[in-house]
Amino acid sequence: MVRIRRLAAALATLAVLLAAVRATPGGAQTLQRLTVLSFALSADTDRPQIEVPFHLIVVLHVRERVTAIDDLELPILAELELLGDERSLQSGPSGTEYRETIAVVAHRGGTIQIGPAVLQAVDARDRRAKQYSTNGLTLNVSGANPAPLPESENELEGVARVAFRFVLLAAGFACAIVVVALIFRRRPVAPKPAPATPSQPAAAPIPRARSQRDELREALTVLRAERTRTTAVRVRELVWRMTGASEGETLADVLQRPEAASPPMRELLRSLERAAFTYDDDLVAAIEAVCDRLDRYLG
Repeated sequence: MVRIRRLAAALATLAVLLAAVRATPGGAQTLQRLTVLSFALSADTDRPQIEVPFHLIVVLHVRERVTAIDDLELPILAELELLGDERSLQSGPSGTEYRETIAVVAHRGGTIQIGPAVLQAVDARDRRAKQYSTNGLTLNVSGANPAPLPESENELEGVARVAFRFVLLAAGFACAIVVVALIFRRRPVAPKPAPATPSQPAAAPIPRARSQRDELREALTVLRAERTRTTAVRVRELVWRMTGASEGETLADVLQRPEAASPPMRELLRSLERAAFTYDDDLVAAIEAVCDRLDRYLG
């Protein structure tokens, strides 16, 4: 009895030590080891015009020569429309310069605040995981906002908008029902051959198991038909299960898994995290980004 108690106490102590080791910031070893020399966010104009495209520029200069920059998060552009972006990476004797140019356009005048871009990396000087941030931007968009419509036109526009949303909602529900029915419909069972002849009966066909790509294609179809936060969360849970992540893990934990090592999968995970937790005004753009990343991943 005494030996059993000692063995149980030893196992409990070992479990505590393993939990403590897991809680240490060992995951930082999967981050890039970089010496950040400069990290800045700028725009090619201080006073953009309404409906005139301009560019935001993120420039990162590191001492090391690298072929890619991982774990860099761009600021959320909720008040601007994203038109596209271009990335370049140049290495030389002084290190590597990463430049990302983002084309955007403003649809309203006034002051627009843009938050900083964020980079997570291990500082090569002291070997500690750190988070680096650029400066934020305050843009003064000039130009007159669209003139308000007369009250009668506003009322007609409101009725038309409500009717259009109702039609879209009904179509979305109909598409979702059809997709769900196609996904979960039962496969017909092949009839058994009649034992009329002594010949060897034919083997019943074995249904092909759905692959992960099949599940992701079906998830993309459902998300395009029903663009809601609930559907985005369900797709996020599906992708997390495919990477082997458990429910209590964070995005940083999932990005450290081998299944999330490819750049397309990392972009997909980040876009799903944005769609699951962003604010309502950014939800449509966030879900559109998920559909785009998922389409590229299936590509």
